[in-house]
Amino acid sequence: MAIVTSRPSLGQTELQALPSRNPQGRWAERRTLTREVPAWLLSLMLHFVLIVVLALFVRVSYQGAAIEGDRGGGIVLAMDVAGEAEYFGADQASQGGPSAAASAQAEQAALPAGQQRPADFAGMLPRETGGESADNNAAALPSASAFTGDLRPSGGRVGGNQVRTGVFGVEGTGTKFVYVFDRSASMASYGGRPLAVAKSELISSLRDLSDIHQFQIIFYNDRPMVFNPNRPRPPRMLFGNDATKRLAENFVRAIVAAGGTRHMEALKLALGMRPEVIFFLTDADEPALTPSQLDDIRTRNARVGATINAIQFGVGSQPTRLNFLMRLAKQNGGQYAYVDVTRLPSVR
Repeated sequence: MAIVTSRPSLGQTELQALPSRNPQGRWAERRTLTREVPAWLLSLMLHFVLIVVLALFVRVSYQGAAIEGDRGGGIVLAMDVAGEAEYFGADQASQGGPSAAASAQAEQAALPAGQQRPADFAGMLPRETGGESADNNAAALPSASAFTGDLRPSGGRVGGNQVRTGVFGVEGTGTKFVYVFDRSASMASYGGRPLAVAKSELISSLRDLSDIHQFQIIFYNDRPMVFNPNRPRPPRMLFGNDATKRLAENFVRAIVAAGGTRHMEALKLALGMRPEVIFFLTDADEPALTPSQLDDIRTRNARVGATINAIQFGVGSQPTRLNFLMRLAKQNGGQYAYVDVTRLPSVR
């Protein structure tokens, strides 16, 4: 006996309620979603672009409307030194505040003007102190007593394009000179005589140069300050024509003493300019250059070939033990001189 199971038939309304199994219907749904997603994404991107454009417009409008007052320019030098990029900043001569400005005016008035004969410092360098310690090589350096006849050697042409000039008894011969002078706060001691006399000597040395010779001036304390009349271009070696030397004298006269002492950056900067002669002057026996720093300078200078002369400002007798300034001069073919600042005259 067969059992027949009958399935109730669905009405038309129920059939319409069932999910469609038509493949074309499923693709229709997917195409609808595909059309909706790009529209949403496009709207989001459009709003983002509008926000970015608005932000840029507001920024450009603000910068265009800003008015800035005159400000003194700083110096940042990027220079290739022995294959390495070295960056150096320079503070302003006015950073010492009102008292520093007053000090600058006093020093400027004390310096020789125009073609006035520089102060005569004859006999200011100490004579030989007699004995030396057995463990140093100071005897290999020029004796300060050799310069007691005239503190600043007379300059002049020595043949070809070369010129001889000097400061504080040490001299150099060549066509390219860099003056690296300490301007730390201690240079303002003893009534400001150390810095004032150093400025006077530097200006007198510049007057020995002519327009075929090149020079640069670096005053330093915690960081170097370079003579740069060509801002905003980086500092470079300059020819010693009359106009440039007048600008250099104004730069020197405006320097004031302030801050601490860091020798290394100023010396590396000077070597990076590839001079033939460097005059390095400081009153700071501390902090001394370490043996590794002295080796670094000697290595860099081996590629340059500059003569480095060292002038030490101190109090009392000349040191008898070999110090870092003596080593610096000896290792780089230069001369060393010592100046007792208590014996310096006032510069008028």
